[in-house]
Amino acid sequence: MDAEERREESVALLVIVVLAVLALASLLVALGYYCYIRSKVSQRRKAFKNEAREEADHEEAATDGGGEVEVVVAAGKGGGGVQLFAYKQLHAATGGFGKGNVVGHGSFGSVYRGALPDGRKVAVKLMDSGGKQGEEEFKMEVELLTRLRSAYLLGLIGYCSEGGHRLLVYEYMASGCLQEHLYPTGGGTYALTGHLTTKSDVYSYGVVLLELLTGRIPVDMNRPPGEGVLVSWALPRLTDREKVAQIMDPAMEGQYSLKEAVQVAAIAAMCVQPEADYRPLMADVVQSLVPLVKHKSTAKIGSGSSLHTPKSPATPICAKTTTTAS
Repeated sequence: MDAEERREESVALLVIVVLAVLALASLLVALGYYCYIRSKVSQRRKAFKNEAREEADHEEAATDGGGEVEVVVAAGKGGGGVQLFAYKQLHAATGGFGKGNVVGHGSFGSVYRGALPDGRKVAVKLMDSGGKQGEEEFKMEVELLTRLRSAYLLGLIGYCSEGGHRLLVYEYMASGCLQEHLYPTGGGTYALTGHLTTKSDVYSYGVVLLELLTGRIPVDMNRPPGEGVLVSWALPRLTDREKVAQIMDPAMEGQYSLKEAVQVAAIAAMCVQPEADYRPLMADVVQSLVPLVKHKSTAKIGSGSSLHTPKSPATPICAKTTTTAS
C-alpha cells in the first residue's frame, strides 16, 4: 500500500513538474512574442518619424528654393575647376551681405563686394529665389561660365549651392581695361568700377557686331552642329587673333584691317558676356569704337548727320586683359 501511494505521489509530482515546465515555456514564448511585436511597432514608428522628417525637410527646401542643384562643372585651364564655397564662407567674406557692400542688382539677385581669406577680392552674386526658373538660370550660368575662358571676361571663381542658397563668385578686380588694351598708353591698370547694372541692349549690340564681323545671322539651324547659335560659336574665338581671322565674313576678304577687326571682336566679347552686370555701358562701347575711324574727321550717319571723333575715349571699358585665350 505504501509503495502504491509513493508511486501515485511520484506520478503526481511528475505531472506537476511537467505542467510547470510547460507553463514556464508558454510564458517565455508569450514574452518573446510580445518583445518581437513591440520591436516591430517601434521600428515602424521610427521609420514613420524619419519619413515625416524627410518630407518636412523636403518641403522646407522646396519653400527655400530647393535643395542642392546638380551642376556639371567644366575643368578650367590646367585642369582646375571652379571652387565650391560654403554659404558661411561667402557670408563672412561679404560682411554678412551688408548693404554697404552692395555694388549692384542683376536680373536674378544682388551683387556684393567681398574678400576671401586669401586676400582675393570677389564679387558675390546672391541670387533671389526664383522657383524652377531661378534654378535653371543658376545651373545655366555656372555650367556656361565654367566653360568660358577669355582674356576679356571676368572669370567665375566658384559658386555655392547649399540648402536654399544660390550664389556665384566672380573676380572683382580687373587687371586692365579694354580701352587700354586696344590703345595702350603705358599708364598702369584700372580696377572694376563696381557700377553693375543690367544691360540687355548692350548684349543685343554685341550680337550686331558679331553679325557684321562674321556675315552670319544670330540663329541658323542649317549650320553644322555647334555653329547654329552665333554667340556661343563665336565667343570662344573672339580673343584669339588667328581665330578672329577665321570667323570673318569671306565677302570682306582683303577689305578690312585685321588689327581693327580684332579690336571690334574684343568689344563684342565684352558686350555678350553671359553675366549682364559686367557688360559695359552703351556709351563706353561707342567711345571705344570711335578711335577706329579717327583718321576720318567725320563719319556720315543717315542724311546729313555726322559723328565727331574725339582724341581718346572718355570712359574706358574695364576688363581682364592679362592673357590671350587659345
